[in-house]
Amino acid sequence: MTYVSVLKCLALANFFLMCHALRGTLINSRRSLRTFSDTTPTRLQSAETIFSRRSLLGTVSSIPFIIPQAASAAFAPGGTLVEYEVGIKVGNEEASPSRKPNNSNVLFQQDYYFKFGTAAKFISPGSTDFPKTMPFVLSQQRYDNLKKYGDRVKKGASLISSLFETSQDEIVDPSISDVYQLRPMGLLANGFLASENTGTTNELLLARYYINEIYLDIGDMKNAPSQNAKKESWNAAKKSLNSYFGMLNRSINAKVGDQFELLGIE
Repeated sequence: MTYVSVLKCLALANFFLMCHALRGTLINSRRSLRTFSDTTPTRLQSAETIFSRRSLLGTVSSIPFIIPQAASAAFAPGGTLVEYEVGIKVGNEEASPSRKPNNSNVLFQQDYYFKFGTAAKFISPGSTDFPKTMPFVLSQQRYDNLKKYGDRVKKGASLISSLFETSQDEIVDPSISDVYQLRPMGLLANGFLASENTGTTNELLLARYYINEIYLDIGDMKNAPSQNAKKESWNAAKKSLNSYFGMLNRSINAKVGDQFELLGIE
């Protein structure tokens, strides 16, 4: 039995225990009121009623609720109860520090962090270890989406690759203008990693996570307190972009088109 199952069983047991105690208290209160209803003055009857109510509240407060110390249980932003530590940097120390814990300041709110409550690790170039598999999507759908959004995504990647050379004042805030083509990246991921049959897949949530990290990293670059911090955010953005490209490249063959080129990391 998992920890979550134990929590549910204990909550159910507490509920039945409380109901049993309340039933017994109500029965005793009614018997007491009936005994003195004919002989007790009105004011005394009112006092007796108040006393019975206080007894009832005292009984409820004295019920020994069993609440285990759930040191490892937490909720992901999407509301899922998980049995591990959650946090914006749990799983990847290079994740952007500016992501809000409730995931409210990102481009696509429903992403990997929203569902699982942790940061996703970067995907090494050419690696197929994570994610283990890719969802099945018809090659025609992938071809059409690559043709529609591919050039715009490459244009955004080109801007990101040279962003470190741009002064902080001149870095365009991605929340104001989508010059980095982050929304087309999301649309391309929709066409590659989900279909009417699959719905929203975990792989699509992962791709959205990487796009959101690019979005946050660019903001971190603009507000960086030093050149070193700016460079760290730039490299993190490129690692997220490479992870995103690495996922899509696994679904790009000769029938679909040309694979995306990864960015160099300094």
